[in-house]
Amino acid sequence: MFSAEELANLGKPLIQLLSVWVSAIVLVFVTRRSLRSGIKRALLDRDKAADSTRRIQRGEALISVGNSSVLVIAVVVAAIMSLGVIGLDLTPLVASVGVFGLAIGLGAQRLVQDFISGILMLIEDQFGVGDIIDVGEAAGLVETVSLRTTRIRALNGTLWHIPNSEIRRVGNMSQQWARAVVDLSVSYESKYDDVVKSIDSAIDILMENEETMAALVERPTVLGIERFAGSSVDIRVLLMTKPANQWMIAREFRKAVKLCFDRDKIEFPFPQLTISQK
Repeated sequence: MFSAEELANLGKPLIQLLSVWVSAIVLVFVTRRSLRSGIKRALLDRDKAADSTRRIQRGEALISVGNSSVLVIAVVVAAIMSLGVIGLDLTPLVASVGVFGLAIGLGAQRLVQDFISGILMLIEDQFGVGDIIDVGEAAGLVETVSLRTTRIRALNGTLWHIPNSEIRRVGNMSQQWARAVVDLSVSYESKYDDVVKSIDSAIDILMENEETMAALVERPTVLGIERFAGSSVDIRVLLMTKPANQWMIAREFRKAVKLCFDRDKIEFPFPQLTISQK
């Protein structure tokens, strides 16, 4: 039978161990709740105008990595404290863990870079699910953004899996607003004022259509003559649209221009060659 003093000596480490792990569990629970509410509040205050689905996706990704990090740190710290309570010498263990961690760190250096790049992209809101982006070798619709890779669906259906650390630059074609730049070529015989009036008629067609009107941010602008080409005069028109609507608006505008040019007898030029004989 154990004496009262022996039971007290045995029970003291058990109580300390229990308090260490209970404190770790409570700390993880409180930290996770605070992290979740803090991230959601920060995203709501910063991105009130952003798409709600995109904001939720960013928030959940950040919360996921935050929860995992908190759990790993809490378990490691609690395990080290538990070994200290038992009375083990932690010096050799710490040295071994350091060497092991260094080996893993060198082997998983690329993976760590992917994670860090993914976190930064989510925090900075460089792009999100549903955006149309160009990252150099791949361009298309973003289908998934994780902490390690980004998946982009190209126009021809190819699904690109790109490690986040390899994304050096991002061209986002569907964030905040977009612009379609349309150059219209007319023959040199066409009168400029008549061409502009016909283009204005095409713009009116866009403004009178509910679908295209809803996709436009403002009335399109005729900038004027952009260049004198070999067989044509090129007139530039700018159409500011809502995100990811620039291609649809450009197609509808070209269709309206074709109708108006046909009505107003304005010719689209053909390549011409002037031959002189001496």
